[in-house]
Amino acid sequence: MADDRRPAPDDAMNVQQGVGGVPTLVEEEILGGLSNVWDVAFLPDSTALFTERSGTISKLSDGKKVALHTLPDVYARGEGGLLGLAVDPKFRENGFIYACYSTENDVRLSRWKVDARVRSLSEKTDIVTGMPVNTTFYPGRHSGCRPRFGADGYLWIGTGDAATGKNPQDPKSLGGKVLRTDRDGKAAPGNIGGEFDARIYSYGHRNVQGLAMYDHARDGSYGYSVEHGPDKDDEINPLKPGNMGWNPVPLYNELVSMTDKKEFPDAIDPIWTSGESTIAPSGMTFIRGSRWRGLEGRLAMAVLKNKHVRILKLGKDSKVESEELLFTNKYGRIRSVVMGPDQALYLTTDNGAGQDKIVKVVPR
Repeated sequence: MADDRRPAPDDAMNVQQGVGGVPTLVEEEILGGLSNVWDVAFLPDSTALFTERSGTISKLSDGKKVALHTLPDVYARGEGGLLGLAVDPKFRENGFIYACYSTENDVRLSRWKVDARVRSLSEKTDIVTGMPVNTTFYPGRHSGCRPRFGADGYLWIGTGDAATGKNPQDPKSLGGKVLRTDRDGKAAPGNIGGEFDARIYSYGHRNVQGLAMYDHARDGSYGYSVEHGPDKDDEINPLKPGNMGWNPVPLYNELVSMTDKKEFPDAIDPIWTSGESTIAPSGMTFIRGSRWRGLEGRLAMAVLKNKHVRILKLGKDSKVESEELLFTNKYGRIRSVVMGPDQALYLTTDNGAGQDKIVKVVPR
């Protein structure tokens, strides 16, 4: 996993000049000195919570990190550790937040209750367990786990295949899938059903890294997932029930197609691929808010390997009409992009060794 050693800018606030239809953007580092920031989410009062892969859930308070909880059983190896984070849309009623993390036995999604003054977490409940974890030759490999609430009120969870060939097509394995559950981790109605575990919504994924959710369902889709390809063809897929076509057997054969239409003629086609080389996309979100003007409604995608944020304009039938690259090599590996309640875009970086930060981006 490559690290970026570019020094931080002297001034915490920077300006990205508008190009190619992108307005001038103002960047502000709101917190630094972090390590492997995997996700950020906001409480209704706009308090920012974030996860670091080593196992700590924290909040941002007066420009400082305040740890709320450190997981004692986190397995922070390779790509594994404390991962995606979500705040319940009914937080004012139930006080719930959710986070994925790796243990030595599985990857799991847990739920906590946040105390009224946001000082600690309690009532930990493991709501989805048994997502596969890799502890062999490449510990933590393909541990993707990103939870997001959809417009339907259910939890959507993108998972990795743990670099194990049988998982993506196995109807009982939770690896290489998109899951859809209620707040207790029980299957939501309308999943794929049949021989499949009742929590599975789509299968045949390799390593889901991000979910971008519509504000309402469109053309049978609730949004998009994004995942890593082997040495080519990272993919963005629509959130529809069915097979995405990844089947790396026997063993873990990474020479097969990401979407194998020969073996699976009914496999769902991606709306975007990276082509002949991978860029390692990660978190993804829709840009929302009138202040973004022409960028409102576009997809923003964090990119790890190629170290930028990619903005995609989607047209009719989800066809990608244009792409813009922002912040290339400026912040190193970018793990997540999240829209805040203030209509700002928040970036988290994943360079390790205390080099990471949360950056706020707004149009001038």
